Amino acid sequence: MSVPNLTKLANALGTDKGDEVYHAHGYTSFYSFLFEEFRREPFTIVEIGLQRGCDDPEELLTRKVEDIPSIKMWLEFFPKANIIGCDISDFSAFKIDRFRFERLDMGDPAALERLAGSLPPVRIIIDDASHAAYHQQLALAKLFPIVEPGGFYIIEDLHVTDPTAARLPSCNPTAAVVERFKHTRQLDIDFLSPIERRNLETSIRKMFIHRNDKGGVSRWAMKMVGFEKC
Repeated sequence: MSVPNLTKLANALGTDKGDEVYHAHGYTSFYSFLFEEFRREPFTIVEIGLQRGCDDPEELLTRKVEDIPSIKMWLEFFPKANIIGCDISDFSAFKIDRFRFERLDMGDPAALERLAGSLPPVRIIIDDASHAAYHQQLALAKLFPIVEPGGFYIIEDLHVTDPTAARLPSCNPTAAVVERFKHTRQLDIDFLSPIERRNLETSIRKMFIHRNDKGGVSRWAMKMVGFEKC
């Protein structure tokens, strides 16, 4: 049985998770390595951040969008998976089998908790949203508990600085949090309570760091991290 080439799918469908379109991050080789074992199983995926963003927060709230290349890619690569797509913009016009859209503000803890409470156990969560460190770390704390054992929580684009981050609560850069965790197994997320941090730390079985120089990065930068659930 032939296996779809995820990088070719990404390039053909127009998502920059491959190696040709827009920033051409080259993430698909990493994903193929992690996900091939269970590619044909039925499970749930959550992807947060469904299209290229913009610097104007008001435009994010009002823009109407009808196409989601990365969702099309995942639906083809995972033929039995159901996908939940989340974004602060309105993607409700995008209709396709095995996909459901949930509007989500990544900076709203209560909204993240409601999302977590509404979902079954999830095999994969991918955060490709604002790239703001506070959003990344808050979502990790609220959503990692619903990842099923052996599942993965991915944060993309750790090299990016979100232009709206100055308006958010201050925190350590996510790449720095990841580097420290690599050496100490401690998550330096200041806005979490000690018990929240400990619960999160002890539920991570393995961490996978992906580095490359794609997407306009001039050095071998940390681009993505994957946390595997115990």
